[in-house]
Amino acid sequence: GARAARGLRLLRVVTTANRGMRALAASMSRRGAGYVAALTLVVLLAGAAGMLGFERGEPGTPITSYGTAVWWTAMVLTTMGSDYWPRSPEGRLLCLGLSLYAFGAFGYLTAALASFFVDREQRATGATPSVSIDERLARIEALLDHQ
Repeated sequence: GARAARGLRLLRVVTTANRGMRALAASMSRRGAGYVAALTLVVLLAGAAGMLGFERGEPGTPITSYGTAVWWTAMVLTTMGSDYWPRSPEGRLLCLGLSLYAFGAFGYLTAALASFFVDREQRATGATPSVSIDERLARIEALLDHQ
């Protein structure tokens, strides 16, 4: 009864956030770092609301306010972890989803940062990759033709 209702609430929050993020993605820049930052903020706030809803009323839970839930969610998203782990099955599932999102977001941001520095270095030195992909493909095709 009550757990099913909480699960449905989470589903409603996720689908609403998903619709909003699709609209935001359409209006953000091509690089996507701004999109990832905005999505992370939405995930933080929605995750905190979900965690508060799931853990409220659980025996021994320290998450009794939205502020505490935001702090806990931020710690999970920064992969720093927390002294508290959810007691409800829904809270544990949400924690898993938040952790998986955090790994993906940090991987994306790391790749975007590396790409930024590589692009900047190439522009500063005027360097281009030593062999273009087209040249490599032409070599491979020539080798295959001679077999």
